Amino acid sequence: MTQSVTTTRLTLQALLLLLLVAGVPHLAQAQATPAWDELTAEQQQLLAPLEDKWDSLPDQRRQNILGGVRRWESLSPEEQQQARQRFQEWNQRPLDEREAIRRRFQNFRSLDPQQQRVIRERFRAFQNLPEERRRALRERFENRPAPPPGAQFPNRGGEGGPPPNRPGRPPR
Repeated sequence: MTQSVTTTRLTLQALLLLLLVAGVPHLAQAQATPAWDELTAEQQQLLAPLEDKWDSLPDQRRQNILGGVRRWESLSPEEQQQARQRFQEWNQRPLDEREAIRRRFQNFRSLDPQQQRVIRERFRAFQNLPEERRRALRERFENRPAPPPGAQFPNRGGEGGPPPNRPGRPPR
């Protein structure tokens, strides 16, 4: 090898080593979540119910919780009040109803993005209907028998997918 190639290779190796050594503490710091006593007073106040178990929670769980705290802190007082109200309403729902809602949400999340988009569009269209029409559709939906678990409905492409927009009508 020539002197130039050897020098270049050694320089690159040294640079790589320097980047690794310099970057490791930064990476460890970015991934580590603070212990309870390292949280700010505001974070401790928000997370008070978790004080006894905070330090034993997995890092990923603590990171997720801190992400929620950051989102909470970014909300206006009005938005925080709305969130408190929704949380209270959620907790007042019967457990079986909450479980059914969680299952529907998981089912929705398992759909491909196109199917999710269609459902969101249909929901927006439903929201824009007059209250009387929405009430009639809800009654009609509540009075029909539930489909068997795992049932697929034909969509416009002819493949299984979410239920059609209007029960009882063939897909467009």
